[in-house]
Amino acid sequence: MASSLIRVAAPLLVGVAAGIGAIVGASLTRERKHLELETGPRPLAVEGWWSSDASSSLAHAHPAVLIVDADTAQLVDSWDRRTRGRVQRPVVRRTPEWPAGGLIVVDAATGDLLTVVGEAGRAGMPAT
Repeated sequence: MASSLIRVAAPLLVGVAAGIGAIVGASLTRERKHLELETGPRPLAVEGWWSSDASSSLAHAHPAVLIVDADTAQLVDSWDRRTRGRVQRPVVRRTPEWPAGGLIVVDAATGDLLTVVGEAGRAGMPAT
């Protein structure tokens, strides 16, 4: 009687253990894929500290930025380091500190001027 019970229960226990292992393995694989960093769908209009993965005080203080044409206040591009993608629903807020022309990088949340891009000697440097 005991041997027939073992013959039935043993395969069932092995099947349950295999099923649990498969579920745990699939969830770990799904989480690992979710955590992997992916590149953006297209390159940014201009690259700089705002588009890197390296830690910096500026990048942590301003994780989401907008690249704007200061002449027209038109959005050229955006980047959010937290999501490694474009800023969702970006809003351009012109401030008095903006230069008259050129490409600029501004904080997506506040509109603060962070960098003037393309100006001689200041490309990629924080605005002062």
